[in-house]
Amino acid sequence: MSGPRGTEGRGTPLLLSIDATVCTGAGTCEAMHPELFRVGPEGHAVLSRTELTDPQDIEAATGVLDVCPTEAVRLTRADASEREVGAP
Repeated sequence: MSGPRGTEGRGTPLLLSIDATVCTGAGTCEAMHPELFRVGPEGHAVLSRTELTDPQDIEAATGVLDVCPTEAVRLTRADASEREVGAP
């Protein structure tokens, strides 16, 4: 199946989050996808939404996940397992 890794359970929303303890506000996320991310006044990434169901939003978040310099972006399944997308 094509699409971003970890999206094989297409009916289940994915939860997007930022680990503020490691985010340095580099702005890579905002530069790539300002519809999902912005750097807030505290100097950390802020999300425009946390629950993602649209395949384009999931693909965008996955792209940011792959390039965040501090690995602060998290994408997890919104089901009982709460497993991080891309985790074994």
